[in-house]
Amino acid sequence: MNTMFKNNYFFLITLGAVPAAIFRWQIDETFIVNIIGCFLLGFINALAISKEYKLIYGFGFCGSLTTFGGWSAQLFKFISQGSYINFFLNSILIVIIGLLAVLLGDRLARKIKKLFQ
Repeated sequence: MNTMFKNNYFFLITLGAVPAAIFRWQIDETFIVNIIGCFLLGFINALAISKEYKLIYGFGFCGSLTTFGGWSAQLFKFISQGSYINFFLNSILIVIIGLLAVLLGDRLARKIKKLFQ
């Protein structure tokens, strides 16, 4: 833990997390922010950028933007209301569309990287 603070990793992650938390606060759609976060994470991970930038944008921004807890609460609400079809569709679609968004972000970053080589 001391090493984390010593290397400023805590500061770098916070640098990305704060703007994402404010952005997330403005959007009330859990599904949308999770898909945006998946796309951005796929894009960021495919870039040839330093570990520090990946900490800021990947861990900090994407981690703060996306919300597993919010999604879980939404699923619980569906079950509590007896809306089992919505529960099932939301459970399956977020995973499938999230993976496709990561793939799309990854492919886009790789194409952009090829353009600049």
